[in-house]
Amino acid sequence: MAGLGIGPQDFAVFDIDDPEERADRLEQQVQPKLLALGGEIVGGLSRVAGKGLHAHLSRVTRRKGVAPGEVFVAFCESPRGLRGLPYLALCLSRDQLHARVAIRGDGGRVTAMRRALEREAGNLARKGKPFRKLRHYRDWDCEQLPEVAPAHSSAFWEELAEGLGGAGQPPEMDVGVAWPREEACSLAVGDVLGAFRDLAPLFKLLANAQ
Repeated sequence: MAGLGIGPQDFAVFDIDDPEERADRLEQQVQPKLLALGGEIVGGLSRVAGKGLHAHLSRVTRRKGVAPGEVFVAFCESPRGLRGLPYLALCLSRDQLHARVAIRGDGGRVTAMRRALEREAGNLARKGKPFRKLRHYRDWDCEQLPEVAPAHSSAFWEELAEGLGGAGQPPEMDVGVAWPREEACSLAVGDVLGAFRDLAPLFKLLANAQ
């Protein structure tokens, strides 16, 4: 089965200290590979999600004196953008490749998604194996991985739901799994689709919330 086309030289871009140089190399070298990979897997992800998805390439964040910590290609229902919608994301950082489910911002459905998470917290906690390596990435610094989450606990999913409706805080959720760079370089497309298949119950719950 075909590999991902992501190699050690792509992870090495994050070892560049100069923020502008790193950003330039990410745009020139890494993002085209992620975009090509996104085009390769969007059909499979649409089947996993049970609905047509569109690929969106992240912008490289440029902040004075701060080197970008990750780049990603994301997949959601809308061809226009990600804001307020649940999306799947394949992310590359210094030491890992990540498969994630995320929401950022309120597109009018965030209350329904929060209620769906609250309602299904117990069922998600009983999923077991698919979520055993789940990590919570909210406020992640793109360096040391977050600890494995207690996804077997209803309280964890209820906490995620609170993140979609916190007072004074923008709605946000970001959870997923990670492969270390050495393993990521030898992954096949089927491995990535398998990880998203494990995450699909969460994505479908959010995407179908009314």
